Amino acid sequence: MARQHVTRSPARLVVALAVAGVLAVFLLYTALHGSTPLLQPSNLNGHPGTVSLTGKVVGPVLGDSHSTSGMRFSLHNINGASPLVAVVYRGDVPDLFKAGRDVNLTGRLANGSFVSSQMTTKCPSKYTASPSKD
Repeated sequence: MARQHVTRSPARLVVALAVAGVLAVFLLYTALHGSTPLLQPSNLNGHPGTVSLTGKVVGPVLGDSHSTSGMRFSLHNINGASPLVAVVYRGDVPDLFKAGRDVNLTGRLANGSFVSSQMTTKCPSKYTASPSKD
Protein backbone atom coordinates (compact mmCIF):
# COMPACT_ATOMS: atom_id res chain seq x y z
CA MET A 1 0.00 0.00 0.00
CA ALA A 2 1.32 3.37 -0.97
CA ARG A 3 1.05 6.33 1.28
CA GLN A 4 -0.52 9.45 -0.04
CA HIS A 5 1.20 12.71 0.68
CA VAL A 6 -1.28 15.28 2.02
CA THR A 7 -0.39 18.89 1.41
CA ARG A 8 -1.91 21.49 3.65
CA SER A 9 -2.89 24.85 2.35
CA PRO A 10 -0.68 27.72 3.57
CA ALA A 11 -3.85 29.83 3.73
CA ARG A 12 -4.96 27.95 6.85
CA LEU A 13 -1.73 28.90 8.59
CA VAL A 14 -2.08 32.53 7.56
CA VAL A 15 -5.67 32.67 8.87
CA ALA A 16 -4.69 31.05 12.17
CA LEU A 17 -1.78 33.47 12.66
CA ALA A 18 -4.00 36.45 11.80
CA VAL A 19 -6.61 35.40 14.37
CA ALA A 20 -3.91 34.89 17.00
CA GLY A 21 -2.48 38.35 16.21
CA VAL A 22 -5.86 40.05 16.58
CA LEU A 23 -6.45 38.33 19.94
CA ALA A 24 -3.00 39.37 21.16
CA VAL A 25 -3.64 43.02 20.22
CA PHE A 26 -7.05 42.94 21.95
CA LEU A 27 -5.55 41.50 25.15
CA LEU A 28 -2.75 44.07 25.15
CA TYR A 29 -5.20 46.95 24.60
CA THR A 30 -7.50 45.71 27.37
CA ALA A 31 -4.61 45.37 29.79
CA LEU A 32 -3.28 48.86 29.10
CA HIS A 33 -6.35 50.97 28.28
CA GLY A 34 -9.48 48.93 28.82
CA SER A 35 -9.98 49.43 32.54
CA THR A 36 -11.72 52.39 34.15
CA PRO A 37 -9.55 54.13 36.77
CA LEU A 38 -10.92 53.86 40.34
CA LEU A 39 -10.51 57.20 42.10
CA GLN A 40 -11.52 59.06 45.25
CA PRO A 41 -12.46 62.77 45.32
CA SER A 42 -8.96 63.80 46.48
CA ASN A 43 -7.32 62.43 43.29
CA LEU A 44 -10.05 63.11 40.71
CA ASN A 45 -8.71 66.40 39.32
CA GLY A 46 -6.91 66.10 36.01
CA HIS A 47 -8.34 62.71 35.01
CA PRO A 48 -9.98 63.03 31.61
CA GLY A 49 -12.52 60.55 30.30
CA THR A 50 -14.68 58.05 32.13
CA VAL A 51 -13.62 57.08 35.66
CA SER A 52 -15.10 55.25 38.62
CA LEU A 53 -15.42 57.57 41.64
CA THR A 54 -15.84 56.21 45.16
CA GLY A 55 -16.72 58.43 48.10
CA LYS A 56 -19.05 59.29 50.97
CA VAL A 57 -22.23 61.24 50.16
CA VAL A 58 -22.35 64.68 51.75
CA GLY A 59 -25.78 66.33 51.95
CA PRO A 60 -27.94 68.03 51.23
CA VAL A 61 -29.20 65.83 48.40
CA LEU A 62 -31.21 68.04 46.04
CA GLY A 63 -33.22 67.54 42.87
CA ASP A 64 -34.67 64.60 41.00
CA SER A 65 -32.47 61.97 39.37
CA HIS A 66 -34.96 61.62 36.50
CA SER A 67 -35.14 65.34 35.63
CA THR A 68 -32.90 67.03 33.09
CA SER A 69 -31.03 68.88 35.84
CA GLY A 70 -30.50 65.64 37.78
CA MET A 71 -29.98 64.94 41.46
CA ARG A 72 -27.19 66.95 43.08
CA PHE A 73 -24.99 66.17 46.06
CA SER A 74 -21.30 66.19 47.02
CA LEU A 75 -18.73 63.49 47.76
CA HIS A 76 -15.60 63.39 49.89
CA ASN A 77 -13.11 60.58 50.53
CA ILE A 78 -14.50 57.60 52.43
CA ASN A 79 -11.75 57.72 55.07
CA GLY A 80 -11.83 61.32 56.19
CA ALA A 81 -12.36 64.78 54.90
CA SER A 82 -11.09 65.81 51.50
CA PRO A 83 -12.00 68.39 48.89
CA LEU A 84 -15.70 68.09 48.04
CA VAL A 85 -16.66 67.04 44.53
CA ALA A 86 -20.02 68.24 43.22
CA VAL A 87 -22.02 65.40 41.63
CA VAL A 88 -24.86 65.52 39.11
CA TYR A 89 -26.57 62.14 38.89
CA ARG A 90 -29.20 61.08 36.36
CA GLY A 91 -30.60 57.56 36.61
CA ASP A 92 -32.12 55.06 39.00
CA VAL A 93 -31.31 55.70 42.65
CA PRO A 94 -30.33 52.61 44.70
CA ASP A 95 -32.61 51.86 47.69
CA LEU A 96 -29.81 52.36 50.22
CA PHE A 97 -28.78 55.80 48.90
CA LYS A 98 -28.70 58.66 51.43
CA ALA A 99 -26.32 61.24 52.89
CA GLY A 100 -23.48 59.55 54.77
CA ARG A 101 -23.55 56.41 52.60
CA ASP A 102 -20.53 55.22 50.59
CA VAL A 103 -21.22 55.12 46.85
CA ASN A 104 -19.44 54.22 43.64
CA LEU A 105 -20.24 56.32 40.56
CA THR A 106 -19.12 55.93 36.96
CA GLY A 107 -18.91 59.12 34.93
CA ARG A 108 -16.71 62.06 33.99
CA LEU A 109 -15.85 65.60 35.02
CA ALA A 110 -17.81 68.23 33.07
CA ASN A 111 -17.99 71.95 33.88
CA GLY A 112 -16.68 71.48 37.43
CA SER A 113 -19.07 68.65 38.38
CA PHE A 114 -18.83 64.90 38.21
CA VAL A 115 -21.66 63.78 35.88
CA SER A 116 -22.84 60.20 36.26
CA SER A 117 -25.65 57.85 35.23
CA GLN A 118 -24.43 54.73 37.07
CA MET A 119 -24.36 54.40 40.87
CA THR A 120 -24.05 51.61 43.41
CA THR A 121 -24.12 51.94 47.19
CA LYS A 122 -22.11 50.09 49.78
CA CYS A 123 -23.87 48.68 52.82
CA PRO A 124 -21.61 49.58 55.76
CA SER A 125 -22.99 46.90 58.10
CA LYS A 126 -21.62 44.17 55.83
CA TYR A 127 -18.11 45.62 55.72
CA THR A 128 -17.43 46.83 59.25
CA ALA A 129 -16.15 44.68 62.07
CA SER A 130 -18.70 43.83 64.73
CA PRO A 131 -17.93 45.34 68.14
CA SER A 132 -15.98 43.10 70.49
CA LYS A 133 -17.75 41.85 73.63
CA ASP A 134 -15.16 42.55 76.33
